[in-house]
Amino acid sequence: MLSIALTRRTLWLLLSFVSANALASDAAPDTEQANAAYRRALDAQTREQAGTTSPLMRSMLDSMKIAAVQGCQRVDAEQTACIVKLDAPMREGYQAYRFRADGKDWRIVQDADTPAPQPTLARAQELIREHLNALAAQNPDRKKAEEFRRFAAGLSMTALNSCQLDRDSGAVECDGQWDSSEGKGGKPLRFGLNAADWSLLAD
Repeated sequence: MLSIALTRRTLWLLLSFVSANALASDAAPDTEQANAAYRRALDAQTREQAGTTSPLMRSMLDSMKIAAVQGCQRVDAEQTACIVKLDAPMREGYQAYRFRADGKDWRIVQDADTPAPQPTLARAQELIREHLNALAAQNPDRKKAEEFRRFAAGLSMTALNSCQLDRDSGAVECDGQWDSSEGKGGKPLRFGLNAADWSLLAD
């Protein structure tokens, strides 16, 4: 009985592990999957406008592709927001798209005015505190270093407003607001999304 129970438990653990890995791998499209979704959306648009699209425009659309998926963040149970690098005839740049899994494929579900993904307040607060503590560690002035640490310890992020994607760099720029032991404050903040993790970028 014990061996049977152990076997069943081992099988359950293996199945759980496989399921967890499957969910993790399906959490976001890779570059090939994202580009396939992008091409399907462009091809559908081209078919709808077949009578009004010039040969030159059609040629330009045919050459556009997603060159890289910089990072993705789950929006809800069905949608994932990604920052991608576009390769277009006139210029390269970054764009935000929302994707939805469709079997083994992915579909773009929102391709116009898609809001850029942004870090949670908790993650933004963690990143700023890490940055302030790093500044403290690098500062030879002990008094200044202590001020950085005290400010970091008392900082509480209250809002990230007006977050926009910088199409040239792929950074997400937000108006950050916080409370601290010294009162309320705020400044523009720049974040980078790589894979599924956020970082605080230099001003």
